[in-house]
Amino acid sequence: MKDEHDSDFPAKQMFPEHDPVLDEESVIQLFTLRVEALIRDDLDLLLSTLYRLDVEEDKIQHALRSSTVPPARGIAMLILDRQKERLKTRKSYSKGNQTKWEGL
Repeated sequence: MKDEHDSDFPAKQMFPEHDPVLDEESVIQLFTLRVEALIRDDLDLLLSTLYRLDVEEDKIQHALRSSTVPPARGIAMLILDRQKERLKTRKSYSKGNQTKWEGL
């Protein structure tokens, strides 16, 4: 049995030790690799995941048809953008931002 300190451990390959905080481009690259694998191996899982993440269908179609950005990268960017939107929305409705209308 391999332990997580072994060099073959997938998380170690995906998240290098020298950079515990990934920048946006690194996240997009990781997402792109996963999206490529899902396009190739399990398109239904990719589509259902995009649905659950609430990525807009017209944006997905645009990403798939883009002549400037590879489809997997375009979808990876959509996923990251959607997650950013969700965090922004969550922050705006957090308890620290209560309005006078709450609790009516």
